[in-house]
Amino acid sequence: MRHIRDPASPSLCGILPLSLSAKTMPVQIPAVSKEIFFCQLFSILFHSLFYFFMIDIHTHLYWKSYDADRDAVLVRAHQSGIEKMFVIGCTLEESRESIKLTEKYDELFASVGLHPHFFNALVQEKKGITGEIEALRTIAQSSKKVIAIGECGLDYYAHEEGTVITDQEKMLQKEGFLAQITLAKELRLPLIIHSRASKGQSDAYEDILEILKNDMSLTSHKLPCILHCYMGDTEVTKKFLDLPFVFFSFTANITYPVKKTLVGTRSDLTETVKMIPLGRLFVETDCPFLAPQSKRGERNEPSAVLEVAQKIARIQGKTLCDIEEATMENVKTVFVMV
Repeated sequence: MRHIRDPASPSLCGILPLSLSAKTMPVQIPAVSKEIFFCQLFSILFHSLFYFFMIDIHTHLYWKSYDADRDAVLVRAHQSGIEKMFVIGCTLEESRESIKLTEKYDELFASVGLHPHFFNALVQEKKGITGEIEALRTIAQSSKKVIAIGECGLDYYAHEEGTVITDQEKMLQKEGFLAQITLAKELRLPLIIHSRASKGQSDAYEDILEILKNDMSLTSHKLPCILHCYMGDTEVTKKFLDLPFVFFSFTANITYPVKKTLVGTRSDLTETVKMIPLGRLFVETDCPFLAPQSKRGERNEPSAVLEVAQKIARIQGKTLCDIEEATMENVKTVFVMV
């Protein structure tokens, strides 16, 4: 029997809160702690009766801020019904670190890629991208737990007042993005795309859209592209929805109060969320960044993906069950190796 869930419920499905305490579990044993093992076992038994599982498709769990309590973070994720987590690399070193974590924890999978900021640095160092892309290829082929290429894409946002992303930086970002699209096609892996526009603009989204539209082989390769931490406005979203291989992933910034953002007001993002069909939807935390409003300013972690799903359920007028079931099905469709 499927239980009808209250999308506003603070627990996973509005039936029962999980109460397994990490403090009662023994300490680590090699590779995976007993704490995590028993929590996984409990999660499987309990959630098989009452819950659907969820997956956080975008984390950075290799960050040093997790070094002191990474096992506890994973325990809290399992207690919240988070079955698996994807660890996303943004540099060559971070991509290697992502794979190392997946070798230690069965529930983790890696995506390897080069963030657009990586290419900005190459401009300053006056380097080309060929050697970096070949190194990324080697990393991607080094483990069966690599399930995607990225995050890669375009980022035109200037963090310092009065500065801009130069034309040369934009050109190298595009070159790096195109090279990673080619790599994803060669390795038959999905693409996780970072997209951030100039303040008050949608320029990076428009450029990504143009690149994806012009590469007709993306459709023939059946290469799914996931727009991570999506913040596009309704106009550009309509255009992305015309590309059947594009998916949309949202973070907890959708829980923040209405205010001016990169794409206008938060209400614009709410309207964007309303537009996304369940079959094109993912949820993520992007942790340690972008903690939900309830924990704003704190380190984020995978268990918070639940709040993202709850917010989407409210915006779309769905149940939390609907969001969980759809996103899990989308994971099975897009990430066939998981």
